[in-house]
Amino acid sequence: MALLQDLIRDAAGEESSTASLLRQARIVATRLRISDALNWIDRELTGYPDEDVPAYRGPFPVHTLGNFAGPFGSGMSNAPVAVSMLPEIFNPSRLGKTSINSSVSEIEDLLKGDLRNGLGAPWTADMVAQFNFYHTRGDFTMYEGMGATRIWRQLSPSLLHAILDAVRTRILDFALQLEAENPEAGEKAGESLVTPEKGNEIFHTVINSPGANVALNSSNFTQNSYASPPKTEGELVDRLRHAGVNEELLTSLTVAISEDRAEAGGELAEPGPRVQGWLGRVLALGARSSEAVGTGVAGGVVTQLVLSYFGLGG
Repeated sequence: MALLQDLIRDAAGEESSTASLLRQARIVATRLRISDALNWIDRELTGYPDEDVPAYRGPFPVHTLGNFAGPFGSGMSNAPVAVSMLPEIFNPSRLGKTSINSSVSEIEDLLKGDLRNGLGAPWTADMVAQFNFYHTRGDFTMYEGMGATRIWRQLSPSLLHAILDAVRTRILDFALQLEAENPEAGEKAGESLVTPEKGNEIFHTVINSPGANVALNSSNFTQNSYASPPKTEGELVDRLRHAGVNEELLTSLTVAISEDRAEAGGELAEPGPRVQGWLGRVLALGARSSEAVGTGVAGGVVTQLVLSYFGLGG
């Protein structure tokens, strides 16, 4: 049995779930007594408390939408909610962003559902009731004469894909670094060339690194380290081209960014609908679609790089 080699193969592929990879990594970390890695694995498997999340889980800027009802059967669906207009009791600066605390299994289950209308994180009934109370009292005006029946923060599926890809990439790099120290590390509990101290050092170098090391395919573990996000659209395109994205997709991305920017009337603070559609197209092509994407580059890797251009992910 070659535990590390199996983990590397599975993390570089797309067949194993992220939760399954974490459980494989837990065996290695337990046998090598790498305590910091075990803490990270447990958090990814069970979820993070409050806002205590790594950078690749947020906070992300989000749009808030709502359904509203008024007199004589009037109403509005999927109407924008300008959270910046809300009283301070709502903590509007926090409402405009969200972090993803859910376990990887919960994220994977969400992505198996119907994603045509995106994903929503609903406000609690108490928050909606507070919204209506202060709106009726005149503390702010959103949609005059109408009360909210439901409010939610809209999440992009591409963000969730990027989180799973960030976890898988970190597991892969962790296993590769351990293998470089000792190919037999983790085969059984006990003595190993990889000490707990060395294991924790590798963990902090790989998993907590601000850069993202990405594996291009399962047969060639060529690594590209992006220490900082692309600062310009041209730099983004160059990095995607270097990662293996083909020219047709690069052209369609520049068109999507241009159209989203024109619709927004200025610079984009986050991916617009056309860029999100482009990301969805790349993800749908699949990690091994070398003919469509270029060199077998994983769709989640592309997503992570594009999101970093907009200041999202990590």
